[in-house]
Amino acid sequence: MSLLFVAFAPNDASAQRNNDRINNRNNNQNNNRNKRTKEKVVSPVKHYSTQPRRGAQVATLPQRANVVRHRNVDYHYRDGIFYRHLNNRYVVSTPPIGIRLAVLPPNPVRLRIGGHPYFYYYGTYYSPLQAGGYEVVSAPVGAVVDALPDGYDVVQLDGRTYYRLDETYYKTIVERNGNVAYEVVRI
Repeated sequence: MSLLFVAFAPNDASAQRNNDRINNRNNNQNNNRNKRTKEKVVSPVKHYSTQPRRGAQVATLPQRANVVRHRNVDYHYRDGIFYRHLNNRYVVSTPPIGIRLAVLPPNPVRLRIGGHPYFYYYGTYYSPLQAGGYEVVSAPVGAVVDALPDGYDVVQLDGRTYYRLDETYYKTIVERNGNVAYEVVRI
């Protein structure tokens, strides 16, 4: 997959052009996926479509990004998005399992799996810590979420369609209310 270069625009007009370009790219990717799989693919991106794609490079960090150190590596964090410094740019990154944060990103999805609470935002699962704060954890099998960030792959296995984001596989399900959702499965 090629990397998409995204810059945080200093003005609304530039930001709107970036959003339009991202949305057009998402539509083209979904159309290509439809042709490859010969079935209707419902875009799991939804409300994350304005967020930068995982793997994208940005020239500057969002204002007020916090530095979070994990195993001697600095990650920059802002509103549920993690960045790593690379060659005078920043790459939108998957956070490592075990990284800890004081606060959750805005509007996370609340989940309860096997009696344990989890929070989900932008492809990342958080578990509350007894001492306070939250830790990034592996996706719990059975978790159901309404959207995935851009950067997933559509995978065909045994005639079934799955969405792979990082090392996590999701299958499409239809909830009782008729909404399409994505359930974490073990492959």
